[in-house]
Amino acid sequence: MSGVVVITATHQGERRGMTVSAVASLSLDPPMIVTCLNAASATQEAVRQAGAFAVNILAEDQEHLAGLFARPGADPFLDLPCEPGITGAPILAGALAVLECQVVQEVRGGSHRVLLASVVRASAGEGSPLAYFRGRFGRIELIQDAEAYGRLRDLILTRQVSADERLDVERLAGQLKSSPSAVQYALTRLVTENLVIREDRGHVVKPLDVATSNEAHDARMAIELGVAEMTVGHLSQDQLSGLRRLAQATVDVLRRDDPDGIASYALANQEFHRYLVATAGVDALSAVYEQLAIADLISRALRTQDEIEGILAHEHLDLVQAYERADRDAVREIIIRHTAHAKQTQQRGIERAGGQL
Repeated sequence: MSGVVVITATHQGERRGMTVSAVASLSLDPPMIVTCLNAASATQEAVRQAGAFAVNILAEDQEHLAGLFARPGADPFLDLPCEPGITGAPILAGALAVLECQVVQEVRGGSHRVLLASVVRASAGEGSPLAYFRGRFGRIELIQDAEAYGRLRDLILTRQVSADERLDVERLAGQLKSSPSAVQYALTRLVTENLVIREDRGHVVKPLDVATSNEAHDARMAIELGVAEMTVGHLSQDQLSGLRRLAQATVDVLRRDDPDGIASYALANQEFHRYLVATAGVDALSAVYEQLAIADLISRALRTQDEIEGILAHEHLDLVQAYERADRDAVREIIIRHTAHAKQTQQRGIERAGGQL
């Protein structure tokens, strides 16, 4: 496995860049790195002529940049936000870290040139790096990072951390028996999931009240009504079967005496609605649905399985039947009715907790 970087350089006003994995630390005092560039590449020639370059270390969500700078052809800098660094080399917006370098020595090695370079400026932000392994991109996740994330997430969902409470990294590290860096990673990830927000005083649990819950459910309803317009009467038999299977799963969960029934229902409910939205075949809609994090709202608002009315799960089956009949009006009516019942269930749970979680 290796990290993924984009080497950039500017020579005579022309910007060049290429995706590279062959970059390594060479010396700490003075700070130096080594990189290997294909001698036939235009970027390598620009680096040699300029005598300087930037190493843009990509964040885990920048896989698209790795692909963009790995492909020959069109100028990858078109419409791409970047600024020149102190060496003149372009600095890519959002890069996890940047090393601005000056070439000290070069050695020819087969098809590549090995460049030894001094680091004249370095900067870094929070987050995790993009990784490359066996032909695929991914992220590097340490076991302790994953464990700290899972435990802290559970503390929030089970209300063991109060709403609007400041999350102190050192205190949490002791409580979770983890390192401060693992806790920091967990907080950063929970911000992206909308469970934690970052303020001037630090990270805090994002409060959940009735208005917030209602807004999320109304957003889901709007998405699903739009999906209905696109899909009713157009789903394949396999899609209808998949929808029915997931709807039945939500009913089955409520029939069981499950000590972890809330989490099980929240997951089954999420999978049903996720599949429904995905039938539209529009990735942007699915992405917006994921950001609503309805499963987390259910887990935070409700404490016991008894708080979930069976009508919610049975409305999933009603919706599937309306889809099978290709009855668009019935589908719309059920989606609206189901949303109202879900909002009422959430409201009762939040109000039992004092009106804010």
